[in-house]
Amino acid sequence: MSQTKSLNVEYNYSVVRLFAITTVLWGIVGMVVGVLLAAQLYWPALNFDIPWLTYSRLRPLHTNAVIFAFGTSALFATCYYVVQRTCQTRLFAEKLAMFTFWGWQLVIVAAAITLPMGMSQSKEYAELEWPIDILITLVWVSFAIVFFGTLVKRKTSHIYVANWFYGGFIITVAALHIVNSMVVPLNLFKSYSIYAGAVDAMVQWWYGH
Repeated sequence: MSQTKSLNVEYNYSVVRLFAITTVLWGIVGMVVGVLLAAQLYWPALNFDIPWLTYSRLRPLHTNAVIFAFGTSALFATCYYVVQRTCQTRLFAEKLAMFTFWGWQLVIVAAAITLPMGMSQSKEYAELEWPIDILITLVWVSFAIVFFGTLVKRKTSHIYVANWFYGGFIITVAALHIVNSMVVPLNLFKSYSIYAGAVDAMVQWWYGH
């Protein structure tokens, strides 16, 4: 009976589709930047003496594009698809789900602007400055609300194992990001970590790994 009912559920594929499209788009962008960086290793003059195109500024742009723009967009898309289908219900708080899409795109665009300008915390894979970190946190908390809210309203009696992994990943990333991003802001474009020396290094690579 429950299987018959599940066929009548109109799932929210709009946000899934948007994240899937941007996964492809940002994947291409990130890899094109990677090709340019690889070429610069052999032909350093390919930075054309333009500060925004130097290796030191484009490398964090490349890694952030591949990890966060490409990889995380794919995780958003698959998570929203899987949680709906396995719970046999539409997403909880659909407007909030759409906010996670537009909010994440704003994070990506902000990274694409600030990193080539040299605005960085100088922490590998966590270079983005504190205003962007706050936006990441808001998007991630919204993501958690949508995901766990959908689990609560599920039509199935059990939780599929895939959703345990997605839930664990959401909680783990939240803890890593918040702890590693604790800073003392000097202004909108510069901040310093609250940790120092070896502690800063250990926290950074606890996050990085």
